[in-house]
Amino acid sequence: MLIVLKAMAFVFIGAGAFMVFMARDLVQRFHLAEKAKIDFEHQMSEEEAQQYKWNKAVVNFKMLGMLVALPGIILVLIIFR
Repeated sequence: MLIVLKAMAFVFIGAGAFMVFMARDLVQRFHLAEKAKIDFEHQMSEEEAQQYKWNKAVVNFKMLGMLVALPGIILVLIIFR
């Protein structure tokens, strides 16, 4: 049972780390910047709005990757006291 939990922890950490480090490429590949919504787009120029959407999509994807890695990190802290 302990080996299974260790394996699960490293799978979560690996998947989360992959998401964080590959965020820019994955956002570009899946066109996530176009799907980002901003409330104050009318106050920006078109170039600023596109850059803001890109940055927002990358940061949101990196935060999602950290949330995926979090259970693995907690498992590692519990298992390897």
